[in-house]
Parts: sequence; structure tokens; C-alpha cells
Amino acid sequence: MFKTFAWVDLFVRLHNQSFIKRYESHISGPPLDLAILSISTLFLWLTRGGVLDYIAPHLRYFLVILPKYHYELPWLAENHSEQVALYTCLSFFLIIFTVVKTLLFSLYIISSPLGREIIVTDLKSFVKHAAAYLLTFLSLAFLFPLPIYGTGASTTFVGNAYSLTIFNILFLKMLSGGISATVLLAKRIKRPNRRNQVEVTSND
Repeated sequence: MFKTFAWVDLFVRLHNQSFIKRYESHISGPPLDLAILSISTLFLWLTRGGVLDYIAPHLRYFLVILPKYHYELPWLAENHSEQVALYTCLSFFLIIFTVVKTLLFSLYIISSPLGREIIVTDLKSFVKHAAAYLLTFLSLAFLFPLPIYGTGASTTFVGNAYSLTIFNILFLKMLSGGISATVLLAKRIKRPNRRNQVEVTSND
């Protein structure tokens, strides 16, 4: 979906095949790298749980700055106390990995020669749709907690560290893809009065 973002084709007249392959590898398919990181952390927790118990309180100071984890970690401590260290480390590692990966790939996009440029005739409409997408997944990844209370403290829509992590992987993957697509368009977009450009219009 990140080849076309906010109804703008990002690959119009793009002839850099090396970049296309790397971009598609970055945005397509399941988030295997995040899944492998999570499984590795889980394996470490199962075999050397004391390591995560030691570092989790230090990582917690950074996570609770985010409203999502400010709510989720106390909730998990109440309902699944044995999983707090695991979820703390999983969340911190996933966030740091995603931030670094997205930053490095954004720098790669900026430094790559991408050929012909794109004109977006309805720039306001594009900005609205792109901003709505990015804000949605930014909020889901860092602001809105997933557990939803029912009639009691242990009644929730999402149950434990494992299900919470699955959703977090999805949200971080989508946010990273949206940021990469936005950087790619920003790299290629030019004003309509420039020469040798391809016109791409929004569907709105």
C-alpha cells in the first residue's frame, strides 16, 4: 500500500530499480524483523528471566513518558504481574528498533537519485490524508492504550503481553511504512511550474 500513499503513485517514472527493490523489501510483507526481535526477547525471558527483570525497571522510566504505556504497564502489573518485565523490554526494543530502522531508511531515500519528479495538483488534500494516516498510527503506537476495562479490573478487550505485542508490531509497521512513503514523496515532489515533471492528481 505504500507504493501509493494518499492516492498518489510514488513510483511514477521511477527508473532506479535498485531503490525500488529495496523500498519494496522495506515496506512489503509481514514484519519478520520485528517478529524475530520479539521471539528472541521471549526466548531470553524464558531462559534468562533475571536479565529482563534487572533491566526492565530502567527501561520503564522511558516508556511511562508515553501515555499508552503509562496506562498499560500498571494495568499489566495488576492482571499479569509476571509479564511486566517481558512486556516492558519487548515494547522498548520494538520502539527503538523501529525508530532506528525508519530513520536509516529515510536517510537512504533522501540520498538516493530518484529521477523524474511528481506534481501533486491537490496538495492540501494529500496533506490531510497523509496526516490523518500518520496521526492514527502514531496515536495507536504511542498514545492510546489497548486494554479496555469491562465490568471488572480483569475484564479486557486485549488480554496479555503477547496480544498487546502483536498489535504493537502491527502499529509500528504501519507507522514506519507511512513515514517512509511520506519521505519518498517529499523527495520527489516539486512545484507545478517546474519543467520535466509528471502530473499526479488526487482522487478527491
